[in-house]
Amino acid sequence: MNGLACRWRSQMKSSLRNNLAIALGLLVSAAAIAQGISSYQLCRSGMSALLDLRLEQVAVRMRNGLADSIPATPARGSQPSRDIVITIRKPGAEVPLRSTDPSLQLPQDAAAGLSSDDVNGERWRIYTLRDTGSLIQVAQRSSVREELEREAALTTLWPTLVLLPLVLGAVLLIVRVSFRKMNQLGNEVQEIDASRLRPLPSAGVPSELQPFVDSINRMIGRLAQSIEAERKFIADAAHELRTPLTALQLQADNLQPHIVPGNQERFSELRSGIGRSSALIAQLLRLARADAPLSGSTIEPTDVSEIVVQAVSDVLPIAAARGIDIGAEEMVQDRVAASGADVAIAVKNLVSNAIRYTPDGGTIDLRMRTEGTMLWVEVTDTGPGIAPELLPRVFDRFFRANLDIEGTGLGLSIVRSITQKYGGDAQIRNRSDGRSGIVAAVSFPLAEMCTGASGHGAGTTTGKLAQATGATRYLHGRDV
Repeated sequence: MNGLACRWRSQMKSSLRNNLAIALGLLVSAAAIAQGISSYQLCRSGMSALLDLRLEQVAVRMRNGLADSIPATPARGSQPSRDIVITIRKPGAEVPLRSTDPSLQLPQDAAAGLSSDDVNGERWRIYTLRDTGSLIQVAQRSSVREELEREAALTTLWPTLVLLPLVLGAVLLIVRVSFRKMNQLGNEVQEIDASRLRPLPSAGVPSELQPFVDSINRMIGRLAQSIEAERKFIADAAHELRTPLTALQLQADNLQPHIVPGNQERFSELRSGIGRSSALIAQLLRLARADAPLSGSTIEPTDVSEIVVQAVSDVLPIAAARGIDIGAEEMVQDRVAASGADVAIAVKNLVSNAIRYTPDGGTIDLRMRTEGTMLWVEVTDTGPGIAPELLPRVFDRFFRANLDIEGTGLGLSIVRSITQKYGGDAQIRNRSDGRSGIVAAVSFPLAEMCTGASGHGAGTTTGKLAQATGATRYLHGRDV
């Protein structure tokens, strides 16, 4: 609980919107409380003055001849304790001439006008009017007056009690609307990565945020220049190295017949090293192209099923030689909004990795599926899998989970760069069905939603794959 409270306090401290909403809420609440207290006190004072005026008016009316209207045996109201008591007597007389409550002996020495006195153990508010030959007193219990004052004052608090939650809600709404542009900018910043370095929109940005947005855009520009310089350096270096490596490969081929038998093994190692270097240079060139900014001309509908057919066709001889069963569980014919060349590189890298890590006699399954607006291609193998602590690093450049297997460590980096460039994703996870191996998946945004992606469409793609590869059994459990 203490940890949760600490996290909550930390979030509150770091949230400008929450701080502003709380500050405005406290300010509005304090103003409402102050207004309520002042209204309460003013209403009580006004009600007290009104009750005093009522006592005075009754006394004046008694003096003007209404005293005879008081019956000898006065009737009591439904709430006698709340009644006004009227007493008329001769000065100094013990028995009043007229009284609504003869048992109540009001003090005859009370000061003229308004006064407060204790009578029979109760506090009374008394108005005394001394006229020629008569003493008129009108009194009311102070407890009744206070009750009436409270009731009247409390009625003035209802508008405040009703309006306060509404005003607080309006404050929260105004703060949220005011920060909506900031939230939009935050979402824009979250979508920025190395493959999508676009400046933040400045239209409609509040003037207070404009310097911040301008600074971010300048930083994005510098970062884009730095990434482009790095990409050009890698591409230029790869181009410069490819020519001498090609010449070195040709020279090694020419020297092959002249190598004495005792040096053939060492010469083979030399040629393997040259081959690995050439493969690394080729991967660096692909990585540079994958990191290149996306241009509108490269976005075109691409049939991924054709690419899967070709990718399997390319590795089928290797799979057949090693006894690897390569097949597909599901195929669809949706098109994606991506360059066919880039999609082909991504799919071929996944299939090549599966061939490289799957032991002889293993199985490789391909699957295509649509999920929302994305098309996924999954490649599942029966290799050794990857240690869970290494999974977050599999897309790092030059990282290899198994150093005993030959590779450059750039294939998955190229895959992720390609998918991110088109707004897709690349994922690697261990199998969850209890078998060893991994599931490598890439996604690309759909160019259109095709209704014929199952049934006939799937069978057509399977048939094309079987024809292209010469396979006799492509879908597991189904002859083609």
